Amino acid sequence: MGVFKSMRDLQRQARELQDNAPPVADRLAAAQARMAGVSQLMELQTQAAYTAAAGAGGSGTRCPAVIVGMRQVGSVNFDLLVEFELTVTPEGMPPYPATTQQLVSQFQVSQLQPGRTLQATVNASSPAAIWLDFASLR
Repeated sequence: MGVFKSMRDLQRQARELQDNAPPVADRLAAAQARMAGVSQLMELQTQAAYTAAAGAGGSGTRCPAVIVGMRQVGSVNFDLLVEFELTVTPEGMPPYPATTQQLVSQFQVSQLQPGRTLQATVNASSPAAIWLDFASLR
């Protein structure tokens, strides 16, 4: 008798969850909005990575960047989307403040903290386009 009572309780709970859930159209719209946000993030990450790759033989220049502040603004899979406030110090130019967002592995985030300096690739034509080189943390 206890098994059947447990099954009835589970069925009742499932009906309550289904009755209280938003309509399917609303859930689909919310999922599409989240996917659009992730697509935009991935596009920005691709552009920043391209800037870093172009630094080897194109419009990007490598320079030190000091982390002034950082905060998590999201996550993709198991990586964290972190917004960095930086002071970028390009050679032969005065330092300038910049903000960038980049995906960070959960394993690397503990190494990142305000005051830490790491290498960055900056797009020469657009100094706000910055790619942080986490390999320079070693």
